[in-house]
Amino acid sequence: MTKYFDVVLIHPPSFHDFRKRPILPGPIDRTVPIYTYLFIMFPVGMISMASFLDEKGVKVRVFNLAEKMLVEKGFDVEEFISNTLAQVYAIGLHWSIHTEGAIEIARICKTLHPDSVVVLGGLTATCFAEEIVQKFDFVDAVVKGEGEIPLYELIRNLQKYDVSYAFCNTPNLTFRDHDGKIISTEMSSVVSVLDDLDFVRLDLVEPIERTITSPMTGAKLWNIPICRGCLLNCASCGGSKYSYHVLLNRRYPAFRSPRKIFEDFARLDELGVKSVFLFQDPRMGGRAYLNDLFNVFKGTKWSNIKNVGIELFWPATRSYLTKLKNSGIAENIGLSISPESGNDEVRKKHGRYYTTDDLLKTVDNCMMLGIPLGVFFMIALGFENYETLRETWILWEKLLAKNISNRRLGKLSVDFGPMILLDPGSPAFFHPEKHGYKLIFKRLEDYYHGLKYNHWKYWISYETLYMNRFTVGKAILDSWETLTTLRWKVGFLTERDYEIELMRIRFEKIVYDKIDGVFSKKPEEVYELCKELVQISRDPLLTWSYIMTESEEL
Repeated sequence: MTKYFDVVLIHPPSFHDFRKRPILPGPIDRTVPIYTYLFIMFPVGMISMASFLDEKGVKVRVFNLAEKMLVEKGFDVEEFISNTLAQVYAIGLHWSIHTEGAIEIARICKTLHPDSVVVLGGLTATCFAEEIVQKFDFVDAVVKGEGEIPLYELIRNLQKYDVSYAFCNTPNLTFRDHDGKIISTEMSSVVSVLDDLDFVRLDLVEPIERTITSPMTGAKLWNIPICRGCLLNCASCGGSKYSYHVLLNRRYPAFRSPRKIFEDFARLDELGVKSVFLFQDPRMGGRAYLNDLFNVFKGTKWSNIKNVGIELFWPATRSYLTKLKNSGIAENIGLSISPESGNDEVRKKHGRYYTTDDLLKTVDNCMMLGIPLGVFFMIALGFENYETLRETWILWEKLLAKNISNRRLGKLSVDFGPMILLDPGSPAFFHPEKHGYKLIFKRLEDYYHGLKYNHWKYWISYETLYMNRFTVGKAILDSWETLTTLRWKVGFLTERDYEIELMRIRFEKIVYDKIDGVFSKKPEEVYELCKELVQISRDPLLTWSYIMTESEEL
C-alpha cells in the first residue's frame, strides 16, 4: 500500500547490504549488543525533528529502516521505498558507522523517486557536507547542524517555490547549483532551551510497536536528552564542545527543564517503558538545575518505570550520589562513568581531567550506597601504548575485585569500547597530531570505501603516535581477552561461557592475522572466503575445528 508524506526521516543500517554481504564485525558487535553492529537505534534528534514538523502541519514519519531490515526477514527495501512517496527523503548520517548504509539508501531513494529531494543530515554529514554533494550526485543537499528549523524551512520553501530558489532560501543547507558550484547558506540560530522540542513522540515512528522494545532482549526502554551540547572537549568525541561550536553553531548547551523531563517520564510510563536512559550529565546545568530536578521528582511513584540510567562526566561527591539515590526519579538508579584510560596522563590528554584516585572514590561511594555503576573505557586512544594499556587492565582487575570484597556482585561493571572509527568532527579529527592521532580516513569517501570491506580490520580509521593500524586492532583483541578472563575470575561468567567467549576471541585473532591474505585474492574469491568465515563463526564446532587447524599451521 502506497503511503504519502511531505517528509520522511530514514534511519539506515550501518551496512545496506548486510543480508547479502558476509560481514565480520568482530569486537564492534559487542559495543552496543542490544542494537547490534547495524546500530539499529536512531538518534533521538529524529524524534524532535519529526515532532517539530508535525506540530506545524507537515505530514512526516520516521522510518527505522535498520530495525525493519534486521527483524522482518522478508522485508524488501526497494519495494518499501518505492511505495513510500515523499517530497523530501531525509536520511540520517549522524554516526560515521552509517556512512555506507546512508549513502546507498540515498542512492535508492533518488533512483526510485528522481523528482523528490534527497538530503542527508547528522553530525557526520555536517562534517563532510561539501564533499557529499560534490561526489554523490544523487544527494541533492546536506542539512547541516540541528535540523528542526532547516527541515521545516526547506519543506515550506519547496511547497512554494522551485528547487533552486527553495535551496537558496533555506538555512543550514549545502547543495550544488545548476553550474555545479557548491553553495552553503547561513547557519540558523540554535535554540537556547529544549523545552519546545519533543523527544517522546513515538507515534511518529514506524515500526511503532517495536520502537520502545528491543528486538534483541524484549526490554522496553527509551532515551531522553538532558541537554543538547557539551561543556567538555574529549579528543575523540564528535559531540564535544568544540565540535558543537565548529559544526553546529552551538556555543553552550541547551537544557531541557526538569519539569519537561518529568512530563517525558510520565508519557513513557503510560507507554509501559521500564527503563529510561538520561544521557548527558545533569551537573552541567549547575546547582539550581540539580535542585529543581530533585524537587520535581520527589515522592514520585511510577507504574512501569523501574530503572533510570544517568551519566557521570566526572567523579561525583558522596553528597550528590546520596541525593540521586533518594531523588525518587526511579526505583533503581544506575550510573555510568567513562574514565577511558587507566593511565592518568593518557586520560588527561584525552580530555578527562581527573585521576584514578578520584575515580576510585566515586566507585567506593557508589558501592557503599548500593548504586550500580558501570565504568567504561576506550582502547587505543591517542598517546596510548601497551605499557599504559596494561595499567588499564590492572585497573579493570582492581575494579572488578571490589564486587567480591564488598559482596555486591553485579553492582560494579567494567567494559570497553573499540573505537575503530574516529568521530568526524571531533577535536582529534580536526587536529590529529595535537591529540596523538594519525588519520587513515580523512574524507567521507575513505569512510564509505573502508566500510565496504567485509572485515572490521579495514574499518579502523586511524593510527596513534605509538600504534599503527595493525597494533590498534591487536590492542582491542588483547583487551577483549583480558577483560573476559577477569570477568570469569570474579564470577561474572560461568566456566562454559568463559570457554565460549575465549573461543570466539581466538577465532577473531587468527582471522585478524590472516585476513590480509584473503583480501589479496580476486573479488569473487574474497566473497566466498568471507562467507565461509561467517558460517564458521556461527557454529561452535566449526569454530573450534578452524582454530585447531589454523593453530597447527602457525
